[in-house]
Amino acid sequence: MAGEFEGKVVIVTGASRGVGLGIARRFLEEGASVASCSRRQVAPPAFAAGIPDGAERSVHWVCDQRDFEQIDSFVTRVVERFGRLDVLINNAGGAPTTSTTEVSPRFHKATIENNLTGPMWFALRAHRQMIAQESGGSIVNISSQASGQGGSPTLVSYGAAKAGLNHLTKSLAKEWGPKIRVNCLSLGHVVTEMWREYIAGGDPANEEKLARMIPLKRFAQPEEVGDACLFLCSPRGGYINGATVVFDGGLT
Repeated sequence: MAGEFEGKVVIVTGASRGVGLGIARRFLEEGASVASCSRRQVAPPAFAAGIPDGAERSVHWVCDQRDFEQIDSFVTRVVERFGRLDVLINNAGGAPTTSTTEVSPRFHKATIENNLTGPMWFALRAHRQMIAQESGGSIVNISSQASGQGGSPTLVSYGAAKAGLNHLTKSLAKEWGPKIRVNCLSLGHVVTEMWREYIAGGDPANEEKLARMIPLKRFAQPEEVGDACLFLCSPRGGYINGATVVFDGGLT
């Protein structure tokens, strides 16, 4: 992308594996400095492997996004390390499929905190930094097709939280423009270890069946989600604001 992200500083939450790892790697490959976080320590960041000077431009620290004080400390530490914050990718989240009535209320509470409340806390803290910068910033929230109007049985609290994230995106975009753009990616099937376990059930036959339902006849890779984030956060996507972009190969 012609060096558009050289010198930029990006936070990608939940980048120790899966989609977040793919997103973080793409920003790092395009010249950005990338700070990632998760609830467990990862050293060195896996997304920096094999990238020239990637280790110098990346950090991974522990942060539980359900705790605003941890978020505040994490963002402060990132700015102290790299000097600014240009992009926030709210990726951390997820939930296993489960019978809605057979899990505890604590499960549903934690799911909503992890997929809606936490990203909102991160966006609020990022805003404090971005609004003070002349160049502002860009935020992308990672949602899911489980948020669709058709409902999401066995993913009830997760789908509801992601639907809330879609709405949060529109509201923040209207309130924070023109200095800070806020958009959303609503993901379909992206190949990760968690996807293979919870959605495909570890069965290659299930994967083949799911792939046949998609007009493109394949699943997305985490790095492709990263490419979409790069576009939304670059000047090329500079007039896109408040959008929830469907990223599902035409499935819906």
